[in-house]
Amino acid sequence: MDLRDPVHNFIHLSDEERKLLDTPPLQRLRGIRQLAMANLVYPGALHTRFDHTLGVMHVAGLMARQLRLDGERNSKDDIRLLRLAALLHDVGHGPFSHVSEAALDQYAGEAAIPVATKKEKIHEMVTAQIILENAQIRKIIGEETSKNIVQLLRDGYGEPVLKSIISGPLDADKQDYLLRDSQFCGVRYGVFDIHQLHRSLVLVGQDDDRQLMVKEDGVHALEQYAMAKYYMTTNVYRHRVRLITDQMIVRAITLGVETDQIAELRKLFTYRANGDFVDNYLQWDDARFMVKFCLEQQQTACGRMLEALRSRRLHKCIFRAKIAEFSDDARENVKGLSELKARDMRKLVESELAKVVRGREKFSAGRGGFCDDSFIVHSYTIKSVRESSRDDEAGMMVAGLGNPKPFEEESILFRSINEKMDEAFCELYVPVEWESATERKRERESLRGEILICINELCKRK
Repeated sequence: MDLRDPVHNFIHLSDEERKLLDTPPLQRLRGIRQLAMANLVYPGALHTRFDHTLGVMHVAGLMARQLRLDGERNSKDDIRLLRLAALLHDVGHGPFSHVSEAALDQYAGEAAIPVATKKEKIHEMVTAQIILENAQIRKIIGEETSKNIVQLLRDGYGEPVLKSIISGPLDADKQDYLLRDSQFCGVRYGVFDIHQLHRSLVLVGQDDDRQLMVKEDGVHALEQYAMAKYYMTTNVYRHRVRLITDQMIVRAITLGVETDQIAELRKLFTYRANGDFVDNYLQWDDARFMVKFCLEQQQTACGRMLEALRSRRLHKCIFRAKIAEFSDDARENVKGLSELKARDMRKLVESELAKVVRGREKFSAGRGGFCDDSFIVHSYTIKSVRESSRDDEAGMMVAGLGNPKPFEEESILFRSINEKMDEAFCELYVPVEWESATERKRERESLRGEILICINELCKRK
């Protein structure tokens, strides 16, 4: 069976892959957008986890064929496992994809997470549970294959190259989402020559310990890929409106659980390592979430926040400062304000900033219909292009006549870049409407010094 894909043209599915794709856990991904509410700034960004999943499977197959894994002993089983793992790798995502992970992290009790899996992200644990426990998936691929896929997604299974294709600095996931997000957002930042990049791939090592690397003459193709990743991060994933919509969703969930005491919302995001949690989780996608917690909860703080998103009455950024602008003894705390461990400090900062901002007529209580809990402080970092070229686990290696070398050392372009030249920011988002660009500029400038001092004093190390 062949499917027409807007990014990769035709994608071939085996009978087993087609049956797997037709199961409810995979079909649910049609209702989960890849980039959450990025369509509020990029109208075409309506593609889903379902589209992406197909693309990752296809790219993983292309990489396997390029590396001639289909010509090795017993490799047909490896390639089958690889493609199935790619098809299932995102099955554990919740509504709005990565955005809801913050809520999952926040409400999962320590006792709910098995010690052996604490290093995993919660949506990855959910993915493993679905693959291992869903009766329809197990019936199609078998119990042993289910276990092997989970092992491959976690720590690797078989040759190291299989894990690298699924999860690594040059994996099929990143290759697909860069091209797909770029196309549907209507930008060219994420475009790179995927076929030339694949022609540059090589396996280095002996027998079952071969590692995925790039040939020396593939450095320029790799540079293009790394720059695509950097530019998509700075121009799309860190776009100011995208940042605001993501934070509004997270805050809506927090308000719904803690202020409105919506039991169904708490149940959705309170992870438990049992079948009841997964069975309920699999019933939710973006549309059901918005109907239940927005349209049916219009009088709640959660509902008002989601309605503002639905009608594109977005928070505005009234303050933005580089972390370097704060005092030495406050910078680390300001930089970490959005981390889960800094939740109490963040709430204190937001509460005090609400007092500062509410003193202005433009932001007085009652205007905009939001409580002070809707004031959102957010800190984030944009890594240097050199640092972002590496994955969490390792960097990309270049194979030459001698020992393999890190890509950033082999690339003249990347060697000239200071790795420490990243930029970190702290921003404040509030519900406000501007009459004009002149008013926006005037109000932001008049508040900036006071907000900066307030955050700085509250975040100083005691």
